Amino acid sequence: MQKVEKFLNYIGGGLILTAMMILVTCDVIARFIFNHPIHGATEITEFLMVGMFYFTLAYTQAGKHNIKVEVLITHLSPRGKQIAEFITYFFGLLLFILITWQGVRSAADAWAIGEITFGLVELPLFPAKVLVPIGSFILCLRFIMDIIEGWRNLKGEAAS
Repeated sequence: MQKVEKFLNYIGGGLILTAMMILVTCDVIARFIFNHPIHGATEITEFLMVGMFYFTLAYTQAGKHNIKVEVLITHLSPRGKQIAEFITYFFGLLLFILITWQGVRSAADAWAIGEITFGLVELPLFPAKVLVPIGSFILCLRFIMDIIEGWRNLKGEAAS
């Protein structure tokens, strides 16, 4: 699982981000120096942002690098913190199961009807829409692993 998360993070955080930077830089140079922007650069950048976001979610969760609001958590006991994390992972799993399910439906609909973007360059929406359920599904697997680990920790502390 860690290899998949790391691979998607490199794709999303490295390859896609680099492609976005190059595309936007070239578009700005083309627009201001040559007075000829790259048509479709905005739409392509939007698609790439979807991949960058969803492909890095599971790796971020695996490293526990998420932003946490610790106003209440800091006042809990260590066991209370574990319970709070367990509940958070459970509800995160439920949310991303729904996002995965709806993402699959949306991507299938986009494929079936040939949905395209509006603008000068018409691009199919299916490739961008399929990135959502892929990244969300991997995050669901990560949440399941975190829930199992949290359950073991809670049971281990209760036995002690």
